[in-house]
Amino acid sequence: MQGLKLGMIGCGVHAKANIFSSLHMMGYPMKAVCARHLERAQEAAARFGIDKAFGNYKEMLDQEELDAVFVITEAASQADIVKECLQRGLHVFVEKPLGMNEQEALEIADLADEMNKKVMVGFMKRFSPSYIAMKRIMNNKEDFGTALSFMGMFAITSGRPGWDNNVFTKVGGIHYVDLMRDLFGEVQDIHGYTNSVDVEVDNIFTMRFDSGMIGSMFFGGIPAWKRHWEEICVTGTNGFVKVDNMMQVRYHFDKPVKTAGARWKTLDEEDTVLAPVNTSSSGGWRDLYLNGYVGELEHFFDCIEKDQNPICDARDNVKTMALCDQIVQCLKGK
Repeated sequence: MQGLKLGMIGCGVHAKANIFSSLHMMGYPMKAVCARHLERAQEAAARFGIDKAFGNYKEMLDQEELDAVFVITEAASQADIVKECLQRGLHVFVEKPLGMNEQEALEIADLADEMNKKVMVGFMKRFSPSYIAMKRIMNNKEDFGTALSFMGMFAITSGRPGWDNNVFTKVGGIHYVDLMRDLFGEVQDIHGYTNSVDVEVDNIFTMRFDSGMIGSMFFGGIPAWKRHWEEICVTGTNGFVKVDNMMQVRYHFDKPVKTAGARWKTLDEEDTVLAPVNTSSSGGWRDLYLNGYVGELEHFFDCIEKDQNPICDARDNVKTMALCDQIVQCLKGK
């Protein structure tokens, strides 16, 4: 798949730090790059060895013969750009969110089907080794038992212009909205509570899933969490598993008691901890793997090569955006 002719629309911090860097490391050269400000595209082209730089994405699409395009732009602009790329017969990898509501997401899913092109939404947490491990542990029914409930949180700093409950949920919190669907299935019922004031977001919601799973989630965009923090803990009948910041997985399985006499006299409870090695030998690439960026891009290229639908394609994204809409509405008490 390294013969694919690739174009990039967007040269922001995320695009350069995570997507450009991952593609460069994986050996996938870009043929052309575009940004609203030409000098940014030229800077990215020089940095990553890209042949052409453009200040208008339609000019890039007109002049360059491409197979696939990466769309990493402002959230509200991505839907129209993806439609344009699909209408030109291109496969698309797009950063979340794809559409700002269920209806916009549905229009793109229908167009992707009509054009018979791959659209993958960048929900990289599905590809993080930590959450893959969590899913594997949860599905080990013999040791874990039935997954019953979870508690989670996703918290980042506040004060971003326009980041009210709606935008926070659909641009930031959407990572965990999609992850919950991936781990637990579809939501049957949801209730929410909010103390948000303007761009200082403080929300809690509780859910019941079709699988019978129940859980609670905290979304925070307040000064207390400038460091960024995410965690999720799942409890089963015979075990629990917890992920902290995609850097550590801790799990426990209940075992028959072997201690003679009172258990409080001994240390016989065992947890297993999975963590990455601390090394400088990765050259700074480690985060791209642990955060799931490399995994999601490998999946995208694999789906093009094998003519398969990505697990987080445009059609699946409709369900994630529908759940985002539900969350926003329940926070309004509707």
